[in-house]
Amino acid sequence: MHQSTYGKSLDLPALCAAERLFVWGFRAKARSGSAVPTAADIQQVYDHFRVSDAVPSLESIIEIFACTAHTAIEVHCPTCPKMSDSEQGILRAIAAAQQERIDVAREQFESWLPPVGADWALAPVRGLATIFRMAGLILPDRHVRSFGHDRTMAMKSCLVGSPTLH
Repeated sequence: MHQSTYGKSLDLPALCAAERLFVWGFRAKARSGSAVPTAADIQQVYDHFRVSDAVPSLESIIEIFACTAHTAIEVHCPTCPKMSDSEQGILRAIAAAQQERIDVAREQFESWLPPVGADWALAPVRGLATIFRMAGLILPDRHVRSFGHDRTMAMKSCLVGSPTLH
């Protein structure tokens, strides 16, 4: 694992535009049962940034988590300025995929998904990463890892195949 290049976890306002767009979209899609933002809102925002084709990939990633996760992920509401360890890990995986470091992305996804789930996630992750890159939205490799990550994830175990996003 990489050494942390930062002393603390990141907050959403400290991220670049590409990172904020991805995190907002992931959060909004993961919480799609709420009234705001709607699916049309998400599509409109992603279209504004010329990455509307990434929305189905985003949906696929969330569906894979919802159906195969063996460990819970923490997803904040779209407007929360704080980022969870899970969100930072997912962002790290997308950035790695954008840099063609698929082994790093797969390893990150195996924190929450069984090997077959991690394999399934790679196709939409690579697609999303490519669409962002082609639109000029480059995700930096931040190497952020918080101190209590392993303990936190172990405490949030849940059943495989749950119909809800963990």
